[in-house]
This record gives sequence, C-alpha cells and structure tokens, in this order.
Amino acid sequence: MQDLFWQLKNTDSFTIYTTLLFVAIVAWFIREIIGSSGLALSSVPLLMIGGLLGPAFFNRQMIALSYDKNANVVTATALGILAMLLVILLSKWLLTLLNEHRVSRIKPVSIPTRAPRLRR
Repeated sequence: MQDLFWQLKNTDSFTIYTTLLFVAIVAWFIREIIGSSGLALSSVPLLMIGGLLGPAFFNRQMIALSYDKNANVVTATALGILAMLLVILLSKWLLTLLNEHRVSRIKPVSIPTRAPRLRR
C-alpha cells in the first residue's frame, strides 16, 4: 500500500493533465446524456482516482501497451477511467435494483375517509 502511495506521489504532470482532460470529457458526456449536473460533478473525484490508478496499475504489473511512453500513459489513463466508469454504473444499477426491490415489498395502505353525510 505504501508503494502505491509513493508511486502516486511520483506521477508526472503529463499523466495528471491527461487524466484531467479525459475526466472533463467524460463528465461532460454524463451531463449531456443523463442531464444531471450533480451526477457528473459527484463522479469527477472517482473518475480522477481511476485515471490516476490506471497508469500506476499498469506500471506495477509491468504491462506495456505501447513502445511510446506517452501513448502508454494515455492508454492506461483511458482504461483506468473506463474501469472506474464501469464501477460507477454498476453501483448505480445495484442501488436502483435494491430500491425497486424495497419499494415492491411495501404494501399500499389506504387512507380512511369519513363516511359521507346524509343530507336531509
């Protein structure tokens, strides 16, 4: 765990700028497609974490997707953001599924009304 913190501490500025660019694009897509600025803003930190952990994971596992270092960083960042986007979508789907299950178990209760008064 401490190695991961040191590796994240030593990230270069190109990785951070690439991650910021990709996260801004994905957040804009979320806002445009879903129409929720709140969801787009709340997903930005998670997407940022995914974008920074992607290159760290590939470096740690010694996986090189390309011979060029910059292309490798861009690809690893994009894959990290896509993986985190998948995690966000799965958690949103799971919460929706649990909410629907909870609501379907609730029995509707009728509200008692007064008996109609007889007019004389």
